[in-house]
Amino acid sequence: MRLFLLLLFVACTNLRAQNKQLIDSLHLALDKATSLNQRVDLNCLLSKQYYLSDTKKGKAYALLADSLATKNNYLQGKAKALSLLGYAHIVAGEFDQGLKVYYQSLQVSEQINDTLQIIAAYNGLGNIYTKIEDRARATENYLVGLELAKKVADKQGQGKIYNNLGNIYEAQGNYKKGLAYFKRAAAIQETLNDKKSLAISLLNIGNIYLNFPHPEKGLPYLFKSLELDAQIQNKLNPVTTLKSIAQIYKATGNTKEALKYGTAAYEQALESGSEKKIVASAQLMKDIYVAKKDYEKAFLFQTVLDKHEANLNLLKQKEVAAEITAKYETARKELENHKLKAEKEKQQQEITHKNIVLAGAILLLVMLLILVIELIRSRRNIKAINQHLLDANEQLQVQHAEITNQQKELSAQAIVLKEQNQQLEQHNLFKNKIFSIISHDLRAPFGTVKGILDMVQAKNLSTEEIQHIFLLLSKDVNASINMLNNLLVWSKAQLAESKVNLEPTSLRRLVADNLQLISQLSDQKQLELINQVPDNLIVLTDKERLNFVLRNLIQNAMKFSSAGGYIKIEAKEDEEYLAIAVEDKGKGIAVKNLPKLFAEERFTTLGTQKEKGSGLGLKLCKEMLESLHGQIIVASEEGSGSSFTILLPNPALLMLQDKEKALVT
Repeated sequence: MRLFLLLLFVACTNLRAQNKQLIDSLHLALDKATSLNQRVDLNCLLSKQYYLSDTKKGKAYALLADSLATKNNYLQGKAKALSLLGYAHIVAGEFDQGLKVYYQSLQVSEQINDTLQIIAAYNGLGNIYTKIEDRARATENYLVGLELAKKVADKQGQGKIYNNLGNIYEAQGNYKKGLAYFKRAAAIQETLNDKKSLAISLLNIGNIYLNFPHPEKGLPYLFKSLELDAQIQNKLNPVTTLKSIAQIYKATGNTKEALKYGTAAYEQALESGSEKKIVASAQLMKDIYVAKKDYEKAFLFQTVLDKHEANLNLLKQKEVAAEITAKYETARKELENHKLKAEKEKQQQEITHKNIVLAGAILLLVMLLILVIELIRSRRNIKAINQHLLDANEQLQVQHAEITNQQKELSAQAIVLKEQNQQLEQHNLFKNKIFSIISHDLRAPFGTVKGILDMVQAKNLSTEEIQHIFLLLSKDVNASINMLNNLLVWSKAQLAESKVNLEPTSLRRLVADNLQLISQLSDQKQLELINQVPDNLIVLTDKERLNFVLRNLIQNAMKFSSAGGYIKIEAKEDEEYLAIAVEDKGKGIAVKNLPKLFAEERFTTLGTQKEKGSGLGLKLCKEMLESLHGQIIVASEEGSGSSFTILLPNPALLMLQDKEKALVT
């Protein structure tokens, strides 16, 4: 344990320097900023960075950002600044003030339709209602935010809200459900590499084990949370983490370790200046000394507890929060009533207008009737004229019907022509792609083959020269064959009659078949092939399309791997997605080249043994996955290797959707 703390201290020292460099660079950018909007955004970034170590400075920069945004009417920046201020109030335990600020942020965000900031505001409101134990309103705000986060695919927002819903269930005593939500949040945050949020989720997982028979099972999660906070220089979250570690040691009877970590939590709470954290850690220290029967020190911490609890005054904050909530809800209802009243007035105006038009029509009809009567009195041939008018009217109706039918036919023809034009345009694009690939990628290697064969035929070559030439020839032919295979599969998928054929498929078997295809070449490179896909994992997908994607990713991994490395394939699934990761320890991809992988213009580099590629495979993989409602994520570091992750909808979710469609049909 001491070794862990020593390593943690060393990591903190190194990362503190990195954090200072980042803050210094932001200050430098702030000094050079030429516009108020840039200064607002940079102050928000500084506020967010300082919140990891110094809450007061974080709040100061958030206030400055809010002031500048208000001055320049920069609403997007104001919404961000208000959200940061709300966080400062939560940390300080000033829940009534935080509630007011988050409602302001929500109003500004809704005004500019900034969905991400709206999600953040609902999440912040839920956090405050959780703190003041209004769980009904907390849950209501979390669920509204979660629905929006799912709608815009905001994974980071979903992870935070799942974590907060776990807190609600924990407070209600439903510890199993709370733990499930915490783990769901941690899984998302680990995929996104969101260390700050992941540290909070791991803290919640470790802390909730205090309610289970073996609380010591929570310690690994808590120590991992400390490690992540050290990596990002977060000095606020570790106060609660250290407190939870001390509570677990106290619960297991190890008062010595409980006192050590409880003291560390109390010291960091004092350094943070947060009344809420000081109260929580002082309460813990009092309980530990009571357990040790050291009542003198327990009394000292009781005095600290009384002093800082008076500053919090949670009951008064609840009353103020209730007033703010009532005002906001009243204002929103008044706005809705105003809209309803305006709508009723508009409807009344429309009814009045219709009545005026109807009265005019009746008056006109009466005048026409009078005119007809006068005509009947003055002319004897009115019947003939009337019949003539009826015939003319009937003829006009027939002509009108014919014109209407012609218009319908023209409209239908226009729709058909539009669809045909779109199909022709797609076929033309498809043809151009095919010709481009054939002319650019097939002409060159076959030209090389012809040149080599001509040279062999025209010149007497030694055995070594022939072997060298045929080695080069083999590489060109292999590259051309691979490209033709990719081209054939992709072309088939582009044809109108080609449909996605979903069927249950063993993912481990599919991966094993692809690894077998490259086993001979991998032996030449001395690569280890690792299949970590679970035996019982069944994926509902188009087997041929997924096989195409896996084959390309595995061949790419082998192409860019160095001798002695490995290629590893693993898979995980949750309620929404099945994730398949192809990882290698090869040459990696430069940061500047990552955006080029799936661009329209093809991009290719040589492998570790000068293997050639067409630059077509990854783009076709992306198209194949989109046809399966999936996506591909790339994580790479130059010199350290790459990881390509396929995200497919969960098979159980697809089956449920198919059943629902069948019922509807």
